[in-house]
Amino acid sequence: MTSLGPIPTFEVAVERREKTLVATPAGELDLATAPQLLAALRAHDDYERLVIDLRSLSFMDSSGLRLLVSERDRAVAGGYELRLVRGGAEIGRLLRLTRLDEKLPFVEAEEV
Repeated sequence: MTSLGPIPTFEVAVERREKTLVATPAGELDLATAPQLLAALRAHDDYERLVIDLRSLSFMDSSGLRLLVSERDRAVAGGYELRLVRGGAEIGRLLRLTRLDEKLPFVEAEEV
């Protein structure tokens, strides 16, 4: 019997800063874990700004990309501001390849 290695973990930390909600997903954002991030976001309301900090992600697939695009559209429709903090090199590469780095509202961590 071969070992497939450790099962990747995924966690979402959510912090309220007055009228700003900061969500920090950590681990692999994919088909299996995107609903967990979505549930964490939907558990909160009454914010004027949503920040999703991608720096703790080690991997993201198309499910994660879809979630980010959906959140951008939801922010426009809902009248709140969305800010995304850029992730590491692999996440950045994925965003550049899909050109979403040009279409989503990215900010530097200091701007949060």
